[in-house]
Amino acid sequence: MSDPKARKDIEALVEALDDAPLDEADAGDAVKRLGVDVKKWAGAIRQRVAAADESDRAARFTEARRAYADDAARYDAKKSEPKRSVEEQRATMRTLMARIPRESATAAVHFHKFEEATEEELAEMIKALRHLLNEDE
Repeated sequence: MSDPKARKDIEALVEALDDAPLDEADAGDAVKRLGVDVKKWAGAIRQRVAAADESDRAARFTEARRAYADDAARYDAKKSEPKRSVEEQRATMRTLMARIPRESATAAVHFHKFEEATEEELAEMIKALRHLLNEDE
């Protein structure tokens, strides 16, 4: 940092940002002395914050898509439920639903009409519920 003007600007900035509180007039003087265009500076900061927010949002969506694809691949790789009678499947559903943690009440709501499901639908529900509970057959 051999540039004397840059050093002078930094020293002025440090002085302006000193711990001593500035009143509005002093703050205005410091801004003028530093040659800061407050509107332009604030706009640049807003743009950087917006870009960082968008980048963070895009990264979260990318991660969510990756996690979803991984989970879907694990689900698709699971074996289908063995052929069982409707009554056996309903009993299996009741057993699995009893294992759903209380904080996962939405899972129980999703499967609430299993009594009316067909054999094929029950088999798919059991597979899905086992997957959600991280259980194998």
